[in-house]
Amino acid sequence: MSLLRGWSGALVGQDTPELINGLRVNYDFFDTLGVKMRLGRTFRAEEDTAAGWHAMILSHGLWQRRFGGDPAVIGRRVRLNESTFTIVGVLPANFQSLTLSKTDYAREMFAPLGYELGGPSSCRGCQHLHLVARLKPGVAPDSAGAELNTIMRGIVGEHPSDYDPKAGVLLTPLQDHLVGPIRTALWVLLGAVGFVLLIACANVMNLLLARATGRSKEMALRTALGAERHRIVRQLLTENLALAVAGGALGVLLAVWGTSILASLGPPEIPRVKEVAMDVPVLLFGLAASVIAGLLFGLAPAIRASRVDLIDTLKDAGKSTEGGGGRHGLRHVLVSVELALAFVLVVGAGLLGNSFLHLLNVNSGFDPHNVLTVATYVYGERYQKPEQELGLYKQVFEQLRATPGIESVGMVSTIPLGGNFDRVAMHIEDRRLQNPAQAPSPDRYSVSPDYFHVMRIPLLRGRAFTDQDRPGGPQAIILSESCARSQFAGQDPIGKHIQLGSRDDNKPWATVVGVVGDVRQYGLDRAPNMAVYIPQAQNLNFGYLLVARTTIDPRRLEGAARAAFLAADKTQPIYDVKPMEEYLGASLAERTFTLALLGLFGALALALAAVGIYGVISYAVSLRTRELGIRMALGAQRQDVMRMVLMQGAALTGWGLLAGLGASLVLTRFLGAMLYGVKSWDIATSLVVAIILATVALVASYVPARRATKVDPMVALRYE
Repeated sequence: MSLLRGWSGALVGQDTPELINGLRVNYDFFDTLGVKMRLGRTFRAEEDTAAGWHAMILSHGLWQRRFGGDPAVIGRRVRLNESTFTIVGVLPANFQSLTLSKTDYAREMFAPLGYELGGPSSCRGCQHLHLVARLKPGVAPDSAGAELNTIMRGIVGEHPSDYDPKAGVLLTPLQDHLVGPIRTALWVLLGAVGFVLLIACANVMNLLLARATGRSKEMALRTALGAERHRIVRQLLTENLALAVAGGALGVLLAVWGTSILASLGPPEIPRVKEVAMDVPVLLFGLAASVIAGLLFGLAPAIRASRVDLIDTLKDAGKSTEGGGGRHGLRHVLVSVELALAFVLVVGAGLLGNSFLHLLNVNSGFDPHNVLTVATYVYGERYQKPEQELGLYKQVFEQLRATPGIESVGMVSTIPLGGNFDRVAMHIEDRRLQNPAQAPSPDRYSVSPDYFHVMRIPLLRGRAFTDQDRPGGPQAIILSESCARSQFAGQDPIGKHIQLGSRDDNKPWATVVGVVGDVRQYGLDRAPNMAVYIPQAQNLNFGYLLVARTTIDPRRLEGAARAAFLAADKTQPIYDVKPMEEYLGASLAERTFTLALLGLFGALALALAAVGIYGVISYAVSLRTRELGIRMALGAQRQDVMRMVLMQGAALTGWGLLAGLGASLVLTRFLGAMLYGVKSWDIATSLVVAIILATVALVASYVPARRATKVDPMVALRYE
């Protein structure tokens, strides 16, 4: 078992300071993960102490970017903030750091944890550490979890004031931790790929069945000349295999090109999406799938082609008519199945699209448009006092406010949709809890006076923060609407006194001065949590992001923001200079990517189904040339012939849509976790998709139907 926690610092050198995100870990962390160093060594036990933790291991990317891939980097001393570290190792290029949250930064440097029991860093109940463990062979996660929870109950019993009485241990397999949030989406996409494959195979099978019918005289002649049935089947399967291999080879070429494009468009929130590429296992799988599909779906046509009525076929009997539903019923069934599968795919894409539109119309509680964000990192002895750090921000504010295109500027400790949170216990002065662990836990935000104005978060009651809420002055606090409603139902919260953290009647109480609207901090699809806001000037124990409302495209002011910070202090790094809309886009990235892929597969399925129904109707018309000629010779009108052919297409479409509706009611349930504001059995979406599919199918039937009306009775009868 090995502990880890988030860590970051400014890497100082001859270049501009760069904020590097990393992890502090136990000395055996990389041994636990089974990772070997690219250069150098892992940490030693004596380095994992409060006095000796200044050793550093670099990621391969950081080694290449900041140190030029120098193999002599081992032993070099580097400055991080105001401390010196010695580089002892470089990780291999394929190492992917553990992430602590869904939106975590890439971790590029590692140092020993350096904790000692009872030391200044250790804190029971702080819950700022993560634990990774390798199970013994044969031990199931549930069994290990039960053992750890037994140990945890003993610890809680020994230290009841530091833990919630229900505190326990949750074991999550590392793979689930990495891909758990997108597992459903990946299975849905895999299912969509399978559906498209089945539709394509049904089309191929239809074509092979038609081809087998067209070659019936050839097969009868071969049989008459002594060919055994199994040899005919083997010959046809060999032909199908050649088609499958050729199709698979072409598919590989398309896949290499298409996969690289899709991987480049994939959001970083999908783990390791940039590594998706065509490799040998995938190549072999693709070719094997092509060959197996070709053989399986070519088997029925091959068997049917080998089963010929020798006398009737050689006499040319039965060629000019369809020969009843039994002879061609399989092709009709295949077309209906294609339409059913396409219906399910298009309904799934429609549900996701409808859900996406609902999300875009959700009131997020703030206005992300025309807002520029800048993440800051302030370090150093000269910023130990609050007024010194506030002075730095004031210089930046003054320069930015004087910049054309910037309307207002503010700061916040945690940006909405940024993926982080700071949850803290809240105590109300006139309510004393028997168990402090049961205190409500709102999210806490430290903000500057203009923050609500910049983000356009509405003030519902009372006042916003002002410059009068300064260090040493009366402590002020602002509540979110949901916090005020849940904690002060039927009361006016203005003027109430609150403490954050542990209750201490000897410390000052903060006074509620205002109530603001709720903000969807964690995502547009998640209800707002209770929130409390404190003045930045009264508590600077946070990292901050600057937010600036602009009157022009925020991207045009990124250079001005960087220049303002460099002018104030060129030793302090800034990062993530980007529009607020990028946070919004990132929060929707997985949904957008899944919707795009499922929409692509749905469109492909729709096109294949249209091709399938066109092929069947067209072939049926060619078989019925003599019949149609006779009908028209006996007085049938062109519209009668067209209606007859279209009715055949309508029948196939109807059966396919009915089957698709039933299948969609079952299969779209798997989309439930990916939907917002839409039920998985949404009738309106199914109705729209049915109309679209029916229209496409009838259009596909119209072309052969129109051709049928142009049959010349004399030509048809003379041909027969």
